[in-house]
Amino acid sequence: MESLPGIYNFLIDCTEIAAESVHRFPVQFAPWKDGCYLHAPLDGKLTQPASKENLLVVKMMVPRAVSVGVVIGSVASEWVMLKKCEADTWQGEVDMAKIWGTNTRVAVYAAYEGSPDTYSTLLEYTT
Repeated sequence: MESLPGIYNFLIDCTEIAAESVHRFPVQFAPWKDGCYLHAPLDGKLTQPASKENLLVVKMMVPRAVSVGVVIGSVASEWVMLKKCEADTWQGEVDMAKIWGTNTRVAVYAAYEGSPDTYSTLLEYTT
């Protein structure tokens, strides 16, 4: 796995327990840069909402992408392609009914203009 270049390094010393649950962001891979912006979901650990809805809304900005998809499980598993809804912004809904609470990998991939048949991993979530 490629590492992202660091500009600042911080050491956070937390001596008290957080009053609310702490959310972690999804794992970011090297292609997630240069104007990429995540609208939803922000938490790297996907959990079923209290309303028991099975649809996960995914929305993000991925400049220069020609195709963006969400993969449930391994790369050869189920792909859900996102739709381009405005300049560089991709959005869609993923049916999560079969995988809530199963510790399954959910990843976001993108293909770019130079090689539209090659997908690069952008983000990775767990359930």
